[in-house]
Amino acid sequence: MKLYHYVHCPFCVRVRMALGLLNLEYKSIVLPYDDEKTPLDLMGKKMLPIFEFKDGDEDETTSNESLQIIQRLDQRNILKNELIKEPRFKELEELLSKIGSDVHSLCMPYWIWTPEFNDSSRKYFTDKKEVKRGPFKKLIQNKDQYLNSLNKTLEELESELGDFYQSDELTILDICLASHLWGMYIFPEFQFSEKIDQYLKRVKSLTRFEYHEDFWKD
Repeated sequence: MKLYHYVHCPFCVRVRMALGLLNLEYKSIVLPYDDEKTPLDLMGKKMLPIFEFKDGDEDETTSNESLQIIQRLDQRNILKNELIKEPRFKELEELLSKIGSDVHSLCMPYWIWTPEFNDSSRKYFTDKKEVKRGPFKKLIQNKDQYLNSLNKTLEELESELGDFYQSDELTILDICLASHLWGMYIFPEFQFSEKIDQYLKRVKSLTRFEYHEDFWKD
């Protein structure tokens, strides 16, 4: 099995966390962000993650949808994937949208300096994202605006957290939530509250997740 992914992408992180929890072996392929050919050849569009399943003697390429990938991988339904059809998942999606907007504005200028990027992919990523969000320099200058917004959202989130999100066991909801929050660990002037930090470390332990694992291997 093969996973084509970006390290910073929360939807890719979802799949990596699920694979770790399920203890499934796979080949990790981190694509340069300026590689358009590979995803277009595989799926007809530039969107990751892409997961290739091995069925018998033939490869079968799944869709780009992270939740569909996870549901297919999780054959014993350990993550209670039926939760994505419940109203509370819609509520979580609204929360993730607010989180994602602030996290991306804060972290994009820092993600491009991680080992995932080289000069070419860094320029490609910056040019693409600045069209939507404006110059990265301005994002950094306006960081307090995004930090204040994010902190308000996280204060609301804390009321929904016990050991896990609205549950006493890890579910697909935690995979979705933790993957969207994880990028903030790279932001140099931010600390999660103790409650959220411990929650994320709990998810990390259960899913055997390491953010830049692919770049630490020999």
